[in-house]
Amino acid sequence: MSSVTGSMHSHAGSAEPKIPHHPTSLHMHPLFASTRLHSAPISYDVTYTPSSRTVLDRTTHTAVPAHTLSQPATDPPTPASSRLVLRSDKFPWPVIVGPSTSSPSGTGFYVGGSSRSSRSSSITNLDLLYSLHTTLLTRITPQEWEALGHGSRAQRKITRAYEKRCTKMGGGWEGGVRRLDWLHSKTRLIGIEVEKHGNGHSTGKLVFGKA
Repeated sequence: MSSVTGSMHSHAGSAEPKIPHHPTSLHMHPLFASTRLHSAPISYDVTYTPSSRTVLDRTTHTAVPAHTLSQPATDPPTPASSRLVLRSDKFPWPVIVGPSTSSPSGTGFYVGGSSRSSRSSSITNLDLLYSLHTTLLTRITPQEWEALGHGSRAQRKITRAYEKRCTKMGGGWEGGVRRLDWLHSKTRLIGIEVEKHGNGHSTGKLVFGKA
């Protein structure tokens, strides 16, 4: 009898690790969470540095509260030591989100008295917005420009977006074409969709709308 019990125990013990492991799905913070049927509340024109004037609630057109921006961008939270990768079908570069070390001076950002040096242990909504802005403000290389095809339709459309942006901003011509010009007039972040892959991993897909 004891041998039967022993074999049952060993069988139960060996069966335990065989339970299929489902990797944890990535969920975006409700500020960004978007699906084909549900729009996120975020409205942020990536042309501008994140501030209380640019990071708005789509419905009320009021500033997104600082406490919301300091919350983890994902559920489960992405550790500050890790990186969150976001993509868009509108441009070829991944947006690699890490903790922002500092905000540009003089933007009047409203994290207020809670100095940004009090680092969060996870990547926050504000980190995500800063990373997106910084990535898209990067000047493109001659190789990236030539890859579009000399005199191509893509080059002409991006040139028009660059001219329109500089006219609207009242300057910036000397800065040349930047990655955000790939978005043409759709420079407003309006959500992030989570795409699930067969290997259990998830990717955040940036959704843009007209500014």
